[in-house]
Amino acid sequence: MTGTASMAEAAFHGLALAATSVGIAGFYLSAPRQQWLTRPLAGRRSRMIGTLALLEGWLLWSVVMHPVTALFTSLTVAMLLLTILPFAAAARGAMLARREG
Repeated sequence: MTGTASMAEAAFHGLALAATSVGIAGFYLSAPRQQWLTRPLAGRRSRMIGTLALLEGWLLWSVVMHPVTALFTSLTVAMLLLTILPFAAAARGAMLARREG
């Protein structure tokens, strides 16, 4: 029975991570100066989907953690992604420029 419980917890962690990632991507890709798309996503809709996905991620983590711990886990993942996405976009741009020239 313990193996089943840990598999369920792992599934909740994975789903929460995915939902938080989708939420942050929605916010980032709607920013005017994002570097992944030729033009940003529609702002209001993308931010609304991002907000709902972030809330879903927090709720999923709240199933397997204390709600305050889940909140800080969500915030930590969000900070990580918001730090990585611009640097990854810059690295992608540099690699594309190197290929072309």
